[in-house]
Amino acid sequence: MPDSRIRSRIRSRIRPSLPAILLAASTAVASAFAAAQPAAQPAVDPPKADPLDASADVPAVRVRSSFAGYRGLADEKVGSWRETNDTVGRIGGWKAYAREAAQPDVPAPPDAAAQPGGAGGGATPASDEARGDRGGQR
Repeated sequence: MPDSRIRSRIRSRIRPSLPAILLAASTAVASAFAAAQPAAQPAVDPPKADPLDASADVPAVRVRSSFAGYRGLADEKVGSWRETNDTVGRIGGWKAYAREAAQPDVPAPPDAAAQPGGAGGGATPASDEARGDRGGQR
């Protein structure tokens, strides 16, 4: 009786698991397929020209300039500084820009780009005048 228990324990430990069987079978199949493939023919390179032979044919060298796609810096059209200064004064000066920078980023409506001051523009002139502020200019 004790011998049969020992034998059953040994058999259960020796019996391979299903993943081990599948791994062994797939390895055997892969090696069989590899052996069945015909040997790859080595690529035959054309004979290279002798570097010491001055009359040897050589392929043409193609050189593309690094500057072929270069676009020069173009001057940007800027408005009058007086108009720009007046616009900044109308929207509230540097304080309006500071308030705008403190706001969380929100996607601007599509028509906001056409308005002076970008997205929102900050405070209105009436609110600045009510506080006694002259648009950030002193």
